[in-house]
Amino acid sequence: MVETMSQLGRADQYYISDLGLNKNTFDGFLDQIERLSQFGKIHYFDHHPLTEEFRTKLASTGIEITHSVEECASVLVYRKYAEEFRSSPQMKIAACCGAITDYMDLQPYAKKLIASFDRQFLLYEATVLAFTIASVGRGSQDSNSMLVRIAQEISQGKFAHELEGASDYAQGYVARSAELISSAKKFGKKVDNHFAYMVTTETSTGNVANFLVGAFDVPVGVAIREEEPGYYEISTRSIEESKHDLGKILGRITTNLGTSGGGHPHAAGARIRRDQFQEFIELLDKELGNSP
Repeated sequence: MVETMSQLGRADQYYISDLGLNKNTFDGFLDQIERLSQFGKIHYFDHHPLTEEFRTKLASTGIEITHSVEECASVLVYRKYAEEFRSSPQMKIAACCGAITDYMDLQPYAKKLIASFDRQFLLYEATVLAFTIASVGRGSQDSNSMLVRIAQEISQGKFAHELEGASDYAQGYVARSAELISSAKKFGKKVDNHFAYMVTTETSTGNVANFLVGAFDVPVGVAIREEEPGYYEISTRSIEESKHDLGKILGRITTNLGTSGGGHPHAAGARIRRDQFQEFIELLDKELGNSP
């Protein structure tokens, strides 16, 4: 995150969204905010927990903060610029897609937006968009360029199903997902009755985590992917009935490990070194074994 921000040059306006800051990432982020604020206005949107200390330090740089844990980031952006977006139903649909794929479609403002359209249409659009992004992947120059193109086309008013190649990407991902359901059961590992985990090469690790929940009938699924040599990107998902807050749990674990992590009660992520994997699994098992 900090490395990416360090590559940003001069601009009049900067829009930053949905990062999920923690103790291990905040100082570097603040340094970049202070640098960029010398050039232009910064607008920061986030729905991850934000401590009062972090908010105060960010506010001191003159950054404009739009924050709430009650709605997803795409809905926060839409609500902020609702007047500007009023003539564009596509922007409202994009916000709805964000709420659906972030499992925050039952939140008050998101629910109101979603009620403006046929729900089946929105579910289809959200699925096509999510599966297209998952198929494109991330990290390489080609995939990053394609993600930028997708964002540009959505911002210009295209529907998800109108994106170039979207239908093929989505269909291909559905077929791959069906295979993942079988491989999750075959290659996943169950830890007590607390969670199941699996190392995967899939870019959409959140989907893999969900498949693990179903395959092993556990409350939490954990998908691990080696994003770059020596480092694991981890996604966790839990059933709605779970009382454990995955965002807080991963925040505590990664703070202990000196890495980064956090998120929401039922969907959270982390980044650790490969040699920390076993310790991470043991810490997670201990956390989920405690009564919430």
